[in-house]
Amino acid sequence: MSTPFFSIVIPTYDRAKTIGRAIDSCLIQTFQDYEIVIVDDDKSSDDMTAAVASYRDRCEINLILDHKGKAAAARNTGVRLAKGQYIAFLDADDAWLPEKLEICHQRLTAE
Repeated sequence: MSTPFFSIVIPTYDRAKTIGRAIDSCLIQTFQDYEIVIVDDDKSSDDMTAAVASYRDRCEINLILDHKGKAAAARNTGVRLAKGQYIAFLDADDAWLPEKLEICHQRLTAE
């Protein structure tokens, strides 16, 4: 397996109801060389595993259950486990426009 250009790191805590919107915004990206790393606090009271399960047949998602207590720690865990050349952070209750990664790629690779 080749190294993805981007690793999309999504830290989350009790966001099973909004994670679908975030993942959907990844799936419609015009630049498709990425992986998705979701770091969920294992103390979340919702079922993130079920919320993510329906997406596993459409894209590779690495769901990590980890308890460190803060969003920054979840981001750090995601960065440690990321395989991409570049990290792109996305909050679990946010969404990107379809050209987000393409524009970032163009800027990062411009000479």
